[in-house]
Amino acid sequence: MIRLFIADDHAIFREGLKQILAEQADFEIVGEATTGNGLVERLATAACDVVLLDLSMPGRSGVALVREVAAAGTARIVVLSMHEERQYVIEALKAGAAGYVTKASASDQLIETIRKTAAGERVVSPSASQALIRQMLEPDLPHTALTPRERQIFDRLVGGRSVSAIARELDLSIKTVSTHKSNVLLKLDAGTTADLVRYAIARGLA
Repeated sequence: MIRLFIADDHAIFREGLKQILAEQADFEIVGEATTGNGLVERLATAACDVVLLDLSMPGRSGVALVREVAAAGTARIVVLSMHEERQYVIEALKAGAAGYVTKASASDQLIETIRKTAAGERVVSPSASQALIRQMLEPDLPHTALTPRERQIFDRLVGGRSVSAIARELDLSIKTVSTHKSNVLLKLDAGTTADLVRYAIARGLA
């Protein structure tokens, strides 16, 4: 039996995921968390084999959270992410993730990844691996220089969120978010949020 812990802040996605996993006779869901802080607290007492971890959650999140969970050494990590860009895949694996699956992947790919990582393998879903190969053959674009946290800010700005809304969502101060926003604008040679939106649309990031 493979004991699973799900960490994702989107209730609809989480419920759908549980339905899919519950159909597997060798899977048992032993816990859930909707924030990075909640995940760390629950893992201290919840014995599990594999953590299904969304990179973007309130509070602790991203590569830093992967690194913290991996350092505890109590479970292997499969990252579930909407991002295919190579910096996400590479950084997550470097931080200690055993698997990386995009949320666009078929359910059977996720199931196979869980079983393989539980058995000690490292797995990247086909959609993520193809994107990784494609981007490695292309010249680096400015957004690939963003740190994982800067990319979180970028995605939310492009999605129409305000600095204050982003601060609440990621449990950061407005000043910290504003600093990250300034760094994003600088790296992407943009003057305004509207410029970021145009950049994202032109490169298929929005």
